[in-house]
Amino acid sequence: TSQLWARSFAPDYYQSYKDENSLHIPNRLGFSTVSWGEPKRGFVEDSEDAKKKGNFDPEDCQNAYNMLLDAGIAFVDTSENFGKGMRPNSLSAEEILGTCVKDTSSDFDPMIASSFQARFRLGNRDTVCNTAEETLARMGTPSMTLYQVRPSLASTIGIGALAQGMVDAIDEGFCEYVGMIDANRGKLQAMRRALDKRDETLTSNQFEFSLVNRKKEALIAHCKRAEVIPLIRNPFGSDGLGSGIWTSEDPTGGGKGRRFSDKVLEKWEPLHSMLFRIVEKVQKRAPTTSGGGRELKDFKAKKYEKKKESVVITPPMIAINYIVAKGGVPLVDVYDTETAKQLLGCLGWSLTDEEIIQLEQAAELSAM
Repeated sequence: TSQLWARSFAPDYYQSYKDENSLHIPNRLGFSTVSWGEPKRGFVEDSEDAKKKGNFDPEDCQNAYNMLLDAGIAFVDTSENFGKGMRPNSLSAEEILGTCVKDTSSDFDPMIASSFQARFRLGNRDTVCNTAEETLARMGTPSMTLYQVRPSLASTIGIGALAQGMVDAIDEGFCEYVGMIDANRGKLQAMRRALDKRDETLTSNQFEFSLVNRKKEALIAHCKRAEVIPLIRNPFGSDGLGSGIWTSEDPTGGGKGRRFSDKVLEKWEPLHSMLFRIVEKVQKRAPTTSGGGRELKDFKAKKYEKKKESVVITPPMIAINYIVAKGGVPLVDVYDTETAKQLLGCLGWSLTDEEIIQLEQAAELSAM
């Protein structure tokens, strides 16, 4: 039972996972609302416009949200900055998420994480509580599971005031746990010490990591030793290069449009080829259904036809489960049922040690 409300979850394949701390994230998977309310990412208000290829609307977000919660993927990451330009229309990411929570058809409760994203903002210890309260007002929810801040705020108000503001947010009931975004080892240790003096702990650290950007691999290990959950955003790389959707053989990503030059795709051909090779291996041991008993429809690559007896494994699923295998919790950009199915397809299987090594070798070869 949560400190704030009772929760129930769908099947959890990682129920016995040795968690870093008391926050257990079901299935070690999360989804991000980074695209919600963002016209540049394809968001539209009108459902007629959403029917155009590549666009999505609030109803698509709702359907994806319901699908993921039903399957046991309950951890959702949002931010005060996501879709901020749509606030006049009450369609920022936080506001859309609040509507999803209120109108969901799912029987399961979400674990909501939001964040104070301002890199530099004058203020004091009350700033953290004030922004957390504003976030809750936009979502229309009484509390959230996790509230995250950037360490840069400490440069204006001091590490002690920032830590106290985080503790105050917990004491006020605005959140159950607190975390950081893009904290390096030094800032992570400083915040842990500051919170420890106030009888509180740091729960998470969110940063980028993927097969095409492995610079912070050591930070994952450091977080786990420090009993801090590594939350991984952009698990395909910031531009999607590590998803295996865009390749030298399919530069338009199955009709999604050109995103990379031929030179870039040829450079990363070793990794993309390995992703497809491992897809074939995993497919042979894939579960018959995705979590919640929902069968996945086929990936939009002609090579992978729908099979009634098993989940159709795709390259993005390999990239996502690579993050899980490295000890991180991937936060996957999901905005409609098709992107939701890519995340659902990660349930019920894992990569072998040999497959992890093969992916990393291919990534290193591509990066040369």
